[in-house]
Amino acid sequence: MQIALQNSKLTLLLPKGYERVENGVSLYSEMYQRRKAEDVEMFQSMSSSSYGNIVITHIDPADSMRFGDKGLLINDIHSHLTDDQGLIEVETGTSPRGYEYIYSIIKTYHQDKLNVNYCLRMNIKNGDEVIEILATFFEAGMTGLRSAMGWNMAMSAGFEQDENSPHHIKGWAQDPYDPDYMHGCRMIMAERRGLDGLFPEDSLSQARELVLALTEDSYYKTKEEIDAEHKKEESSRKAKKKQGKNAADAENEQPDKQEDQRALLQRLFSDEVVRSGAYKVEIEHAMPEQTSEKKGTSPFGIAKVAAKAADNVKTVVSKTTAGLDKVKTPFEIPDDFRSKLNKPVPKELPGWGKRPYIGFGKGTFAMSGIMMSWPVTEQESLPLSDAKGLIQQFHDEMDDHQGLITVKCGLTPKGNRYAYVIRKMYFADEQGNQESPTDYELNFNIRINGKIHFINGSFQEKDKVPGNRSGMLYLMSLGSSELKLEAEAWNRDPYDSNREKGFLMNWTEDEKYDGLFPYHPLSEMRRFISYVVENN
Repeated sequence: MQIALQNSKLTLLLPKGYERVENGVSLYSEMYQRRKAEDVEMFQSMSSSSYGNIVITHIDPADSMRFGDKGLLINDIHSHLTDDQGLIEVETGTSPRGYEYIYSIIKTYHQDKLNVNYCLRMNIKNGDEVIEILATFFEAGMTGLRSAMGWNMAMSAGFEQDENSPHHIKGWAQDPYDPDYMHGCRMIMAERRGLDGLFPEDSLSQARELVLALTEDSYYKTKEEIDAEHKKEESSRKAKKKQGKNAADAENEQPDKQEDQRALLQRLFSDEVVRSGAYKVEIEHAMPEQTSEKKGTSPFGIAKVAAKAADNVKTVVSKTTAGLDKVKTPFEIPDDFRSKLNKPVPKELPGWGKRPYIGFGKGTFAMSGIMMSWPVTEQESLPLSDAKGLIQQFHDEMDDHQGLITVKCGLTPKGNRYAYVIRKMYFADEQGNQESPTDYELNFNIRINGKIHFINGSFQEKDKVPGNRSGMLYLMSLGSSELKLEAEAWNRDPYDSNREKGFLMNWTEDEKYDGLFPYHPLSEMRRFISYVVENN
């Protein structure tokens, strides 16, 4: 992905799979209080093991780091690190396009949460223009995998162990620029560059992938490409062995093989090794149309990985509308919601009896949404002009496993009246514990050409989705060296702060965070509603 800020002469390359956050400008002030900036562009990335928030801005040259002075930046960082932070790397140089750059990567470790994040701060200069990139990559899903496996590999590599503890490796935790620097949460051997290729989805690897794209105009090869190359090399090696080796030769080679394995493992931890497989990408000098580019609804790069895992999970809707007959509706809906339902649908609508209805929906790697629609009478419809009455009605009807998110009545741009209610619910086991994903339910009535249509929707998040919305926002509120989401944590009814009954809305479900998590079921539902209101 190639981007250029407004009124900028710099064209920057971002790794594949990055997506623009539509309301990034409004979120910036909540997330990056330390920095003042202009022309803010916010992006996000997701992998199977990390979630990244990336901001690119113009800054005053007086506020930038000093280009070319690596030592000054290292000393400055050392003097400001907190007890839970550590310096990973600092570098300065000139890109192939002639831009000067300087950057640092700092980790922040929340020990009580067993979670680490890596924050990249980079300045890029072209003449009098200075751009700043702030990017924080958070661990998602299983945490600590790289450090645990890295320690096992270091032990197998035969590094010298601490005499006082046979399980401690000398130099395991050490500042990369000053071995005598003992403050903070120092860099560990598992965080060295040579291990990035073994953990390509890891948060630190993702930070360095961004560095490579910005400073070298390069991408890494995909895992599939690297695996194919390894497979070809392995086949070639086996063929040679079959041609010229016998059992005695193989037996004599075993000691050498063990030494080779140790040498290979030790090489991974050396300072000279970097992640292999980079290839150059030709980018243009001017990208005027890129600044206003609207991203499509295709998933992040992780969708390719997550889809494989999701293949065994039955979804209630077709995975894609491509190549399929799209469901026709008497009102306008987003094209990607026109998938046919691929599970048996009821002959009778619960509580409504036998009625002609339309079933449609959308399924992605992150969520499954189904909707049914049928015409209703004025008496059967939700009140289209009484939001207060709707709030009271749902408050009276909801039990302890349900909660309100949004109630709204209004007119579409074409003058059609509508009303909708979003509520959340869950199913509980015998002990009252939640035993299923949170279900977001939509009740939506809209009058078109004198006929009222009722749209009933159910949206659920799929299990084990990386970049969980509530989890990631919580980690953002804990903070990195640059990013700290200033958010009041709350659980409350949006229309009655004194209401304690029910499955109350929480702060992470606020609509302003939808842009950070566009594939969350609540974000998808709100996008559907917005489209229907704006186009009918």
